[in-house]
Amino acid sequence: MENNFDLKKFLVENRLTANSKILKESSTPRYPEGKLSIEDKIKAIVPLWQQDQDARANNDMGLLNQIKDKISLYTTYDNEYGGGSYAFAITDYAKSAEDVAKIVKREEAKLASDTEEDTTYSVKLLVPVVYYNSETGELSDNKYEWYTEDELQDGADQTSYTDGGELDDVLFSNDYDQAKNFEKEYSSLLKVN
Repeated sequence: MENNFDLKKFLVENRLTANSKILKESSTPRYPEGKLSIEDKIKAIVPLWQQDQDARANNDMGLLNQIKDKISLYTTYDNEYGGGSYAFAITDYAKSAEDVAKIVKREEAKLASDTEEDTTYSVKLLVPVVYYNSETGELSDNKYEWYTEDELQDGADQTSYTDGGELDDVLFSNDYDQAKNFEKEYSSLLKVN
């Protein structure tokens, strides 16, 4: 009897080689919901995004946090760097159900690629500090644009950035198109090269 067992094929098919483990670990969904097809994710996330929009209109912070947690079930992944989620890209930047679908498709395509997306641009701040209001999605160089000192001390949802790279990582998710859109709107605050 001839032995037809191919060890190399077996290891690759069962993801037991070093390379297949790295590929598997490069973007593994953290929750079962993350394993759904892209179409099913969109069908599940769009109603949650609509609830998010209603909660924002009613300024219901507790409900907003619950909704972001639910969206995170579909968008959170683990990788060799610890992992991440694109839930904030959906809740902070989507203006329509079509935007939600575009973001999910784009982010899932990034996760499916076996290499990290190279950043071929940079964001330069034109002012010492850029402030971001996460409730409105606006940028400013004025710390008191939206809140008083008391409101800031009480925990108003405002962040500040002194580095363009950090701003790009956190707010734009290293997305050139998002960076360019913000550059158009806030040309006095930042420049995308």
